[in-house]
Amino acid sequence: MTILDSNEKTGTSKLILQRLFLVLVVLGQSTRINIILRGGLDVTVVINGKNFIMQRNFMKVEWFSNQVSSKVHFVNTKAITVITSIIGWWMSLLHLEWTDNNITDIAMPVMEKSESGPSSTRASGRAVKRKFDSIDENKFEASFSDKRIRKCERTGCLAKVPICFACATERCAGNGYTSRWYHITSAEHFCNECFEHFYRRSGYETYLAWKGLWSKYSRTEASVRTYMADQVLPHWVQCTLCNKWRQLSREATLMPDFLKKFTCGMNASGVKKPGHNQSDACNYPEDQRIEYTWDSFINQITSFSYMKSSPAWPFLTGYFPDGVGMSPTDTDVFVETKAQEMPKYLDPFAISHDHGKARHVTPDTLDELELNEFPDLSRLPVTYLALRNICVTLWNLNCKEWLTRNRCSPYINCRGIIRVFCVENIDRILWFLTRKGLINFGLLPVPKSLSFIPTLAVKEETSVIIIGAGTAGLSAAKQLTNYGIKVKLLEAKSKIGGRICDDESFGVCVGRGAQVINGSSNNPLTAMCYQADIPLKEICDKCELISDKGEIISKEMDRRMDFHFNAILDIIAEWRKTKDVSQDINLLDKFWEMHQQFLDESQLSFSEFHFSNLEYACGCNLRHLSTLNWDQNEAFPQFCGANVVLPQGFLKLLQKLADNLDIVYNSEVKDLDYSGEIVTVKLTNGQEYKANKILVTVPLAVLKNQCIQFKPDLPDWKMAAINSLGIGLVEKVVLKFGRKFWKSKTNGADMFGHVSHDATVRGQFSVFHDISGRSGSKEVLILSTHISGEYLKLTEDKTDKEITIPDPIKYFVTHWKNDKYAQMAYSYVPVGVEGEIFDDMAHVVEDTVFFGGEATNRQHPQSVTGAYLSGIREAEKIFLSLWVIDRGYNMQDIKYRIRYIIYI
Repeated sequence: MTILDSNEKTGTSKLILQRLFLVLVVLGQSTRINIILRGGLDVTVVINGKNFIMQRNFMKVEWFSNQVSSKVHFVNTKAITVITSIIGWWMSLLHLEWTDNNITDIAMPVMEKSESGPSSTRASGRAVKRKFDSIDENKFEASFSDKRIRKCERTGCLAKVPICFACATERCAGNGYTSRWYHITSAEHFCNECFEHFYRRSGYETYLAWKGLWSKYSRTEASVRTYMADQVLPHWVQCTLCNKWRQLSREATLMPDFLKKFTCGMNASGVKKPGHNQSDACNYPEDQRIEYTWDSFINQITSFSYMKSSPAWPFLTGYFPDGVGMSPTDTDVFVETKAQEMPKYLDPFAISHDHGKARHVTPDTLDELELNEFPDLSRLPVTYLALRNICVTLWNLNCKEWLTRNRCSPYINCRGIIRVFCVENIDRILWFLTRKGLINFGLLPVPKSLSFIPTLAVKEETSVIIIGAGTAGLSAAKQLTNYGIKVKLLEAKSKIGGRICDDESFGVCVGRGAQVINGSSNNPLTAMCYQADIPLKEICDKCELISDKGEIISKEMDRRMDFHFNAILDIIAEWRKTKDVSQDINLLDKFWEMHQQFLDESQLSFSEFHFSNLEYACGCNLRHLSTLNWDQNEAFPQFCGANVVLPQGFLKLLQKLADNLDIVYNSEVKDLDYSGEIVTVKLTNGQEYKANKILVTVPLAVLKNQCIQFKPDLPDWKMAAINSLGIGLVEKVVLKFGRKFWKSKTNGADMFGHVSHDATVRGQFSVFHDISGRSGSKEVLILSTHISGEYLKLTEDKTDKEITIPDPIKYFVTHWKNDKYAQMAYSYVPVGVEGEIFDDMAHVVEDTVFFGGEATNRQHPQSVTGAYLSGIREAEKIFLSLWVIDRGYNMQDIKYRIRYIIYI
């Protein structure tokens, strides 16, 4: 027997190997075994032309066929199994620190096999077994019966015999006795001798250098335990073929490309041994310690292992690294690495100390929804935050591809067995973020198989009907279809879009309804435009003001008037803080109450322009608008960034959203019967459709005017909400001209204001938008404006031509009020009504009838974005309401359903 050992202190290994040799002698074998104890953790045992490649922390053996020197002989091939088992046991006991220096030959007595062939005195198989059993009982057990073992003192630790993973010193206890075990997880401990090595002895300088770097970039205290988790724990990687977890040495450097291609038998450099048999490698059992990550793993952890090389860090430089789950010592990332660039308008993370932007994720904090969703992971917040931030980053770097576990796991890079836990739980986080519409939304076709969408949790025959193929209906239908639900949309018109209607009769696309995205930063609609390669054009904030006489209002006067107008709004905001809904008055009267001082200071009654703009934004006369709650949505984070226009129109985007959806056109709903377990929808043409759940996304005015009859009647609280919320109305006027006569006075601005001193025409053409475009080589000159507020009444008896300004080449005026299936523009909050009315509008009836649309979105009403997000919200509610808990699902699945019931 020849041993090549790189450690000068080989007493432990020699003792165990001598016992191994004794077994071979008793078995009657004449053999030669080469055992090479190499630098790092690898050990090679060569027996009969096979390399047995072992890693001490594996506590198992992996073998690969490899032809070696002819000097290696083994007679009894049947004994290979016995020896392999012994070597596996031996490796579970061997915990030494190897170096690559001073490799020496240590000779031990051997019995050479004769060249003529096997010995003639070979024992029979039964004799071998008897001899082996005798040695196992009388030799091995007797030798170790007096060995002292100290268990981990941490309550709940599952390890029966702790093993030191550090092996930092010759005095390392291995799996033997130590005065104290330091617990990281049930699968990971380090002994007191290794602790002393770094805390007081030769390893102190290494620890001190790390501590200085940690303290420089971290907000948490450095300790030896933290050092071990950050620098010494080994790595765990998952085979891409068999999905089994394998352990690599702590010296390995994990990179995404390596993790994407790792297979069993591959070393840390990504190289496989010559003659590698992949099937044998994958068939080898997984380390039993993986089971420790299944149940109550979070309760076992005493020190976090922070992420390395996180793709999220370049976007989170305003935070402490450990506060967002990343290692403060990963300086290559947060000091030197250049960040990838996200597509324009995609900006998912809130800037430190600025958390007032819609749909921006706070990188260092779990929000209320996350705390409710992950009560277990909330006990391990930095790990959850690191995983969530990685998911959000990867999605925003490439939102044209579904974010799945396979995309995420190569970027989950941390030491220790906690990486197994992180990768195995990433599906839960992906499912949550998908349901909330933060990732995997928009136009993407769902992959054929997804690990994180529990499609089997809903019965196959389950179906949903959605009334209305506007933005909300299409959004919900797309999400539910992705979840595996059968969805049918019933649309009263012959086309999709609802209050989105594009007109191309002028030679370019002009929106009769919405055509602008207000607040482009991190807006789901801008992300969808990116997915569809639909161009966006930013609207310049510059707006010149022009009087009735055609005179340009000076910038100084404009600035002063704007300041005074906003100051009055601020005064009103302060006034209403001490008022309740019973003291509410209309906004216009409150404004005039405070307006006299404004007139005295400026000597100009020119605030009608500002009033007109406010009436356009709210969709109603200010006499009907609540002073207390007209801007109730401002209490929530709003979308920010530039306003953008879709030159090709919104309809092109919705058409892509509607791809492969089951839409039945010209289907006007007359009756909706939800009295039984199955909902029945009856159309005006007599057709009937049935489903388990129904989502109503028709405009508020359609519900208010009872165009759909509900059986039984909707509950009083729902009807109160419908009747209380206001029906806003704005009409567009679009004009085409032969020359750009406004160019000389607007200085290239995309819009200009019309200032009038006549209060009787407030609401008439207060702002003009230049939406000119090109039709081929020809420029098409178009202005778009609107009429709102009281001026709408003055136009009721006028023709379209009488409404427009003189001499356009072509024009049109919208009439949303007369549209049977719209009857309005968007909702508003009337006097005496509170913002909670939007929540009542969104509330489900009898766990069967759901409601969506802009009038159900308290945070983003009066917008296409609000309608889209309401569809995302209702899709989640519907899916959870359909969840069955009697089909073999685990407790986490049941918790989803319980949370939904509590929510309802």
